[in-house]
Amino acid sequence: MVIQINDNLSLIDLQLEFSRKFPFLKIEFFKRQDLDDKSTKNYIVETESKCVCDVRQSHEEGVLRVNSGMTVEQFESSLIRKFNLPVKVFRKMGRMWRETRITSNWSLQLQNEHGKRSDDRLELFW
Repeated sequence: MVIQINDNLSLIDLQLEFSRKFPFLKIEFFKRQDLDDKSTKNYIVETESKCVCDVRQSHEEGVLRVNSGMTVEQFESSLIRKFNLPVKVFRKMGRMWRETRITSNWSLQLQNEHGKRSDDRLELFW
């Protein structure tokens, strides 16, 4: 997957593009890059009407190449390093979304597969 990053890109469009490739993962944007893992909920940006320019201080443009073999850590760090976009990946766990910080060394594909399995198990109970 290739995404063109520029200041005019809406955060929702970036989230949707990512979720098309990985339907059981989602990305959230944050107000700060130096997040304390215990308090990430306090810094999530509401994305409805925001653009990339609203959540970063430097305004680098370019292409983000994402492949399913990338780890969560590689994906998150490339967005911060290349585009100054503080982002975290969340995985679907039943009806909830969980941060992937403990499993950040897993590939995006593996994370997505685990999210799908938890969703499939939930359907068995309904």
